[in-house]
Amino acid sequence: MSDYKNEDFNKRCRAACPICDSELCCWLDRGAGCYSCYISTLKTEEDKKNALSRWEETLSYVPKNIDDLHTTGECQFCKGTPQKATRYATFDMANPEPYSAKGMFFGIGKKVRTPVGSLISVQAGICDDCRKAFRKMDYLHLGVFFAFLIAAFVLLLIPAFVNPMTSLFVLLPVIFVALMALAGFFLGKMLGMNALKKASKTVKIDLGEIPLVRQMLNNGWFFFQANNGMPRLYFKKTKTYERLRKKPENEEEEDIPLDNINI
Repeated sequence: MSDYKNEDFNKRCRAACPICDSELCCWLDRGAGCYSCYISTLKTEEDKKNALSRWEETLSYVPKNIDDLHTTGECQFCKGTPQKATRYATFDMANPEPYSAKGMFFGIGKKVRTPVGSLISVQAGICDDCRKAFRKMDYLHLGVFFAFLIAAFVLLLIPAFVNPMTSLFVLLPVIFVALMALAGFFLGKMLGMNALKKASKTVKIDLGEIPLVRQMLNNGWFFFQANNGMPRLYFKKTKTYERLRKKPENEEEEDIPLDNINI
């Protein structure tokens, strides 16, 4: 579809769309226009209005300045004076509101409330030093795990090592590999957590230390699919989205958007 047709399509859709210029419209647009908006695929006006109502309820639990996490250009994870943000850390947060239900067995049967009514990705600016602290945990965890696994297979290639095992029990080598993998997993995890504990002197390892994230937690949000209370962080050079909430009309434009910084 050409730019001209896109523009014409957008004008016609916006004139008839019940969510036009709303918070949901701002979120779904993302510069792509009405052509890619899923709201236009909903069959009835009531469905569209319900979608808007649910999104407004979701945003009622989100701080109005939530986008400060990624628009200030400062690292949100530094303790003390924040450094310049060079990346974006993204993590998922969920809220039981608004009410949502589905069938008890694979979507079939009696409707029961689901624990997640809203699910959003939160992004925050992060500097290189803080990112490296989080990365170190992952590298140690996976590195030690694979080192133990490789060592187990190398040992099994040595006849003097594996033959006595098989003579005792034919599946003993398999059990040996499994035990080595478990040992590597837990040792790597322990070393990674110790590295983060040391880094916590200068880095907000607990995301709840970030004021805006703490506000969300106080509003009923929780980290989605957390491990030991910590969400999985994904690091990107570019933003996943421009804004979660609609930009206030009286808000001044940023002088130098972080997206345009050479990193």
